[in-house]
Amino acid sequence: MECLRPIDAALNQTDCIISQEPLEHAEFLAPVGTPLVSNALMACRPGHPFFAHVISGLSSHTGWMSWNSVLWATGPYMLTTAYGKYTGRLWQSAADEVTIAAPDVFQPTPDDSMVDYMRRICRTPDVTVRQKALCRRVVGYDFGRSGIHSPSAFTVHHWTHSWVGRRNDPYGLLNIKLERFDIAELIQSS
Repeated sequence: MECLRPIDAALNQTDCIISQEPLEHAEFLAPVGTPLVSNALMACRPGHPFFAHVISGLSSHTGWMSWNSVLWATGPYMLTTAYGKYTGRLWQSAADEVTIAAPDVFQPTPDDSMVDYMRRICRTPDVTVRQKALCRRVVGYDFGRSGIHSPSAFTVHHWTHSWVGRRNDPYGLLNIKLERFDIAELIQSS
């Protein structure tokens, strides 16, 4: 995640805010529907019951045996499921609500590595109505070359997939060569 501007204004509007992946991810890639809740940015006041709810359910999301098991164990699929269960409770008070930010607020661009896959779906005859509505955006996506983001964007996600690991990288998302750098070089003043 890269901050485009200070995020205080977004965080100070609610007791608990979580980010949402782009609608393209929810409609083309994820089996859990919308909103596709992201674990890339989560911020709640101390003691907010949403995190206790998420943590208490973590053990039920272990043991998945596929390349994307982390998505079910601790990633957006788990978090979307937990959010659905949490918001389905009848006794929730206003102070315990969770705000899901619109995708344009924290994650305004789709995962570059998945755009071609989504474009292929757009060309199929069995594209769903909801997918078809997003196909124009997917087909015209410029891979961030314009550097222009929605005026409401506080951050942009770069989708590096560092969690995948070389052994479980079916799409070849990781570079064969990893670059090493000295952290001191990054923090030196210019």
